[in-house]
Amino acid sequence: MKKGFTLIEIMVAVVIVLVATFSVLNLSSNSKHLFEIANKNSLFSLKASIVANEQNSSNLYENLIDFNITNDEIIHSLKKEKLNILIQSHTEKFENLELETKKMKIYNKTNQLNLYEVNIK
Repeated sequence: MKKGFTLIEIMVAVVIVLVATFSVLNLSSNSKHLFEIANKNSLFSLKASIVANEQNSSNLYENLIDFNITNDEIIHSLKKEKLNILIQSHTEKFENLELETKKMKIYNKTNQLNLYEVNIK
């Protein structure tokens, strides 16, 4: 009698290898997708901080004009990018102090960021 693997053992081994391979490929593609989303969100946060600092909803190039950017490709992409800003202020007066809160909503078609500024007088 010859020693060897039966057909069913080989088929089970192949199925196990295929399941493991597909699992690793699926995990890899999911991690790449999540990295792209995180990268887009961090880039939007950076752009929103520029708009929040200037509190001007014009295009990003007008907010960064003082930096003398000379690369035409960067200038074109900054002129194309426009973020909207909505500012809501609210003031409350207490006995000895005044609390002013300012909510800034910075948004475009796909992203939104809410910033809060609190001043105590």
